[in-house]
Amino acid sequence: MKILRIIYDWPPPWHGLAPHPYELTESQVRAGHEVEVFCGRWPHAGEIERPGNIKVNPIMREPLPGTIFFTSSVVLFFKYLSWRRKNSPDIIHSHGHFAVWIYLYRFFLQKFFPWAKELKVPLVVHFHNVAKDRWVQMEIQDKPISPLARYLIWPFSIFSDKNAVKSAAACIFVSEGNLKKAVEYYGADERRCFFVESGVNPDLFTSVSPDEIDKSRLDIGFDTDDRVILNHGIMSERKNVHLLVEALKFLPKKYKLFLVGSGDSTYMGKISETIKISGLSDRVIATGYTPYPETPIAYQVSDLFVLPSSWEGLPKVVMQGLACGVPCLVSGFKLSEDIEGLYYLENLDPGYIANYIYTIVESGKKFVDSEKVAHSYSWDSRIKEIEKVYEFAKQNYLL
Repeated sequence: MKILRIIYDWPPPWHGLAPHPYELTESQVRAGHEVEVFCGRWPHAGEIERPGNIKVNPIMREPLPGTIFFTSSVVLFFKYLSWRRKNSPDIIHSHGHFAVWIYLYRFFLQKFFPWAKELKVPLVVHFHNVAKDRWVQMEIQDKPISPLARYLIWPFSIFSDKNAVKSAAACIFVSEGNLKKAVEYYGADERRCFFVESGVNPDLFTSVSPDEIDKSRLDIGFDTDDRVILNHGIMSERKNVHLLVEALKFLPKKYKLFLVGSGDSTYMGKISETIKISGLSDRVIATGYTPYPETPIAYQVSDLFVLPSSWEGLPKVVMQGLACGVPCLVSGFKLSEDIEGLYYLENLDPGYIANYIYTIVESGKKFVDSEKVAHSYSWDSRIKEIEKVYEFAKQNYLL
């Protein structure tokens, strides 16, 4: 099958969604599919990743934050039209808002020119979040919203989402909650909506020996008897990393916090200020941006992964922790099935978070059913579900 993937985040760097479509592409190539990619690209970012030597068509990323809808996505639209004159894939699989003008174009054709050649190739849109739901949740929880997000980024993201559900032959959602919200806010056709959770690479994310853990801890700067609490990912207001820092105050001094990832400068400043005011500088190690292939070590040296998020789709970072055999204490979503080693926060009070952390770590509840995760949530298993969505799309793209 010939698949055209459209995704803004593609490595390098390994920011945002980049690991998800990359791993998905690698598994599809391994399964015998032919994949070509349109993606965003920073100049001088390094040699672009090409799993299976696929063809990648990079487009310069937005020059200023929030301008993607008038810059990179416009360039993508015209490059896509030129590409389609000579190419006819079996499936177009798009992720997120990069393809906003392609969604609008296809919706226009469906409405006025349903016989157009463009529509002979079905479009599948992958929703990793629902923009309208994020906006509503931010307001409900009284989270600060920047003017740039309120008046530019989110309105255009919602515009993109609405045109995506109208123009797609099928929509993939990483959680049932996201699927339901798309139906509620956008009127998405449930017949076209499919729930496929994120996957994990069990060959990359795996457990290691105690000796290797001790060595890596010392290399990073932890003592072998420290209790290491990990948070990994893009750090933003809705992730509530500052509450995890505050929770550290209620834990014994041997508990250390390991922060792996970057975020916007305003929120990172808030985290730094919380660490300073709380007198926790000697108990927090922050590494900043870490390339995806190097992140398994962060899980392997940790006693517990904590994600006190206000809301999520299905965070890939949680599946990575479980695959490494690390218990995970999370909020903002629920997995579709129970997995031993996965715990859910009922509220985000720092004292409550601290107590739950202490209970898990000190009680010896460290068993994680990583074999189940590796078997049921590998990317190879995910693409089998996605192939079923492709078949539906090909058979029902004019439903």
